[in-house]
Amino acid sequence: MILIAQFRLWLGVLKRTPLYELEKDLGAKFTEFAGWELPLYYSSITEEHLAVRKTAGIFDISHLGKISIKGKEAYDFLQYIITADISKTLVGSGTYTLICNEQGGIIDDEIIYHTEKDSYLVIPNASQVTRVLDWFRKHAASQLYIKDLTSELCLIALQGPNSGSILEQAFDERPEIYKRYSIRTTEIEGDVLTIARSGYTGECGFEIFCRRETASIVWERILSIGAKPAGLGARDTLRLEMGYPLYSKDLSYDTSPIEAGLERFVSFEKGNFIGKAALYKQSLEGPKRKLVGLVIDKGIARQGKVMAIDREDEIGVVTSGSYSPILRKGIGMAYVKAMNARVGEAIRIKDGKKMYTGRIARRPFIKVSSSCLRGGC
Repeated sequence: MILIAQFRLWLGVLKRTPLYELEKDLGAKFTEFAGWELPLYYSSITEEHLAVRKTAGIFDISHLGKISIKGKEAYDFLQYIITADISKTLVGSGTYTLICNEQGGIIDDEIIYHTEKDSYLVIPNASQVTRVLDWFRKHAASQLYIKDLTSELCLIALQGPNSGSILEQAFDERPEIYKRYSIRTTEIEGDVLTIARSGYTGECGFEIFCRRETASIVWERILSIGAKPAGLGARDTLRLEMGYPLYSKDLSYDTSPIEAGLERFVSFEKGNFIGKAALYKQSLEGPKRKLVGLVIDKGIARQGKVMAIDREDEIGVVTSGSYSPILRKGIGMAYVKAMNARVGEAIRIKDGKKMYTGRIARRPFIKVSSSCLRGGC
């Protein structure tokens, strides 16, 4: 993977964030992800994972999309484009939601922040930025202002039980005033920072938006207070322990929010939105398959491997799998037939000549307190 990334970088295909040189100096091992060259790990995935669970870690997530939507029609436009109801998403707050096509397939999942009157900031997955922009522009009114800010803004995630105290020391911000998905602005050396209470780890955490020119100041200030640099590897194992789906693995055009267990982020009570009819029908009838958690007795379930309840009866396919540093065993997610989506159901997974055994488990796999008041947070 690293050699492929180097070859694509040589061809001029891969992008780098403004923090690349600082990350390189910290010993980062890089990999390719969604057209970017990004840190996979610095010391080890497990060490970085445990740092986030026990103290605090810092991630460069500048590769995530940042799309600004402004105009008097912005609210009505988003209500039609997304599945969630943002009628109660006031200025200074945000919400998790999905974008679906007419058939109910997921184009992307993202967080939308209401930053100012008639102004929103959408954070799509890195792999879906172009598709989301095209989808927006296809359905937007001419007076709506849509701008891709991905290359203009950096995004740094501070995650872990000590992240609140680090935020306070670094930027003189009181962590207790930040509610889940709230977003506020502050300053650092005369430049504006936008800070949101959000993350992809399940822990107390903040995501900090800043200009490219300010990114190194933010990064080094947080590091100097004690946060451990962490890469994509730990970010993936952390989200998997929480049972959070990842687009391109657990979510896609071929899956729906109902199948993925995300129906709570679909509002059938609001007005019409793209995919509503298909999703409502599926909600009434029940999905034919469901996304479930997996705990493996020994080994790791790999994406794409077929699951069965015995040697003959196939019930589904693994979508995500990794080692859980907290549980010290393999965990994963898979789409299985709805009739087999029972917690405790014994399963088998064939991987070449190997056969792994395990069971269907509840998500999240572990319990954490996301309070920003524990552990000095």
